[in-house]
Amino acid sequence: MSGIGIRIREIAAYRLGRPERALETHRGQILVLAYHNIRPRGAPPMGERSLHLAQQDFARQLDFLVRTHQVRPLADLSTSPADHRPTAVITFDDGYRGALSAGVEELGRRGLPATFFVAPGRLGDHTFWWDHLAEQSGGVMAADTRRHCLEALRGEDERVREWAARRPLDGARAVPAWGRTVTPEELERVAGLPGMTIASHSWSHPNLAALGAAEVATELERSAEWLNARIPAALPWVSFPYGRVPANARDAGPHAGYAGGVLIGEAVSWMAPPAPDTWTLMPRLNVAAGVSVERFALTTSGAW
Repeated sequence: MSGIGIRIREIAAYRLGRPERALETHRGQILVLAYHNIRPRGAPPMGERSLHLAQQDFARQLDFLVRTHQVRPLADLSTSPADHRPTAVITFDDGYRGALSAGVEELGRRGLPATFFVAPGRLGDHTFWWDHLAEQSGGVMAADTRRHCLEALRGEDERVREWAARRPLDGARAVPAWGRTVTPEELERVAGLPGMTIASHSWSHPNLAALGAAEVATELERSAEWLNARIPAALPWVSFPYGRVPANARDAGPHAGYAGGVLIGEAVSWMAPPAPDTWTLMPRLNVAAGVSVERFALTTSGAW
């Protein structure tokens, strides 16, 4: 089916009320959403386009969730919900400044909670390698390039930059402030806002599944130590970079002090509330930029 045909189907299904009907089958269940960055109003696209959701689109998505879901904190999922509507949990990966400014602005307007997973070793106006590589190919990185960076180069920033030394990878000043990571001081300010929690995304954002057990332990423990020292109320959860989980995750995670971990993928994964005091590995639905509000409504309601 053509793109126009799919778009017509989206609009028709949305107007026929399919999201509301589908939500009835997910009462009491949980859907965890994963975002990356929020592109401020009026700012042109940059980097890996799918990661930078326009602020106005994020606002529309939140308005839908407010009407149809309970938006609850990640830390409170084992407690009884206020009603039987499906639960939505909002999370962000990477520590982009746009997420912690424009994103927090929209969340604050609606009094909604969210969790931000950050890699402390990449804070402080860092520009991610994938944004530079994707920018050189029109905003979408080639699949073979991504595979090489994640597997052969283990997703490690320094190794990718060395491999791509002849490409303009180090032009961080050309990347707008909202497309770089926050400083530790900015992170602390957000952590002090109502409903905003900070958690670990490893120390330096490598592909943990490609690392040895000792390296995985260092990545998880160093991040937890930094967060506990700088942000006492940090949530003891970890988001595994690139959605790739090390073989020893269920041992390394608790050993580093984490109560649970989250993944990321394209599939909608509804869950029952996790059991209290049990180490949990939760799937999340990646919310990519460019998704229409109708598609978002249909997807997060289970109708699409």
